[in-house]
Amino acid sequence: MGFSSCKTSPADIATKWTHDIKQKIITDANLRPDSSELDTAYHYLTLYKGGIKLKHFVLQPNFDTLEKIVSFDTVACTLYSSDQKFQIIRELCPAAGRTLEGVNLKGIGFLGLTESRYCNGSLKETRFEYNNKEVGLWTKYDSTGKIIEQKDMGHTDLLNKLQDVKYYR
Repeated sequence: MGFSSCKTSPADIATKWTHDIKQKIITDANLRPDSSELDTAYHYLTLYKGGIKLKHFVLQPNFDTLEKIVSFDTVACTLYSSDQKFQIIRELCPAAGRTLEGVNLKGIGFLGLTESRYCNGSLKETRFEYNNKEVGLWTKYDSTGKIIEQKDMGHTDLLNKLQDVKYYR
């Protein structure tokens, strides 16, 4: 006879919370923009709907042999919630050398599960954060997906607090 717990682990709470919040941010950020702003000095592109930020892109120019810009790579992208409090922060391959995606809450910092991946798409690292504090199990993987390091940062009780962080539209 086996016993199992009905209690959800803090890591499972954080993973589900992160997934749910990301879906809401993506829905808000994918509205059709009605205006944009291009900063040609710093190579930023920001999309707006009704004066509210939807997405912000950091671009890296690619030059031809005559030093003329011929194209851009997207280095980073930020997706915004409609209330501008939540953000998905993404750093992207190839310019960043890896991808990274996490949820940021204005005034608080990174929350929940943050993942980074190799440019081939395989998982490089998973980690949990609360208020930019290292929390719970952080795991690193090699390019084949094999775990190469795990470190328990403790403070997993902080992940339970994510249930109190609400997303309002």
